[in-house]
Amino acid sequence: MNRHMSLLQDKQRLQEILSQDEFVSHQADGENLLQKGIRYLIEWLAKLFKWTEVPAGASNAISTGILILAGLGLIFVIYWMTKRIVWEQKRKRSLFVHGEKIRAYTDYLRDAKEQGQAGNWREGERSLFLALLVYLQTREWIRIEKWKTNWEYADELQMNQPLAEELFRRHARTFDQVWYGQTVIDEELFWERLKELEVFCREEGQHG
Repeated sequence: MNRHMSLLQDKQRLQEILSQDEFVSHQADGENLLQKGIRYLIEWLAKLFKWTEVPAGASNAISTGILILAGLGLIFVIYWMTKRIVWEQKRKRSLFVHGEKIRAYTDYLRDAKEQGQAGNWREGERSLFLALLVYLQTREWIRIEKWKTNWEYADELQMNQPLAEELFRRHARTFDQVWYGQTVIDEELFWERLKELEVFCREEGQHG
């Protein structure tokens, strides 16, 4: 009986939260993705309490388990959504440092090799990707713009040089994982990608 009363009180408390001025004002002012997600989960929990009538003889373990699972689910979704928001914010940052002048792709290839030899793998990965971007622009297959995403560059390649699209997508995916996602770099694969770009730029240059 006490357990049943506790659930009713929790349900009433959630409904009070949803009706508070502060909560309503957030809805009116516009919410970001995280706020919308939290609001949705709170509403879902409120409906769960509203729809669930716990029999007087129900096991406390079952009702407690439901609440624990709901709480863990809420924590997981908030964590996941927070990571996604941080990831998107990082992706919106310009690849080029403020005031940085675009150099020749050969300069970036040389810098990637030097960074790799010095063990600066993350910076080396950046130089490697910049070398590819600048080379593609040199061939007039893409046009580098600060506001463009990697997938917009891929769309340009699909129209102008489809044979280079798959290579670009692979390198772009690796760069995103390393530069934005903090993925640990496989040193052997780094040197393989460097060699691949050197061969690609040399062969395409000869064909062009």
